[in-house]
Amino acid sequence: MVPDLIRNEIPAGASTREVIAVLARQRLRARRGNEERRERKEAENADED
Repeated sequence: MVPDLIRNEIPAGASTREVIAVLARQRLRARRGNEERRERKEAENADED
């Protein structure tokens, strides 16, 4: 599920290294969510056939 509220996880004054770490973590989380959604969709489509 997509959260109703999008939080800024990057603190003010964060270093470049901290920004990159947060963005990488967010990207990985989004990728996992997309993969799970894709798997559920494939399973639903297989049930319909």
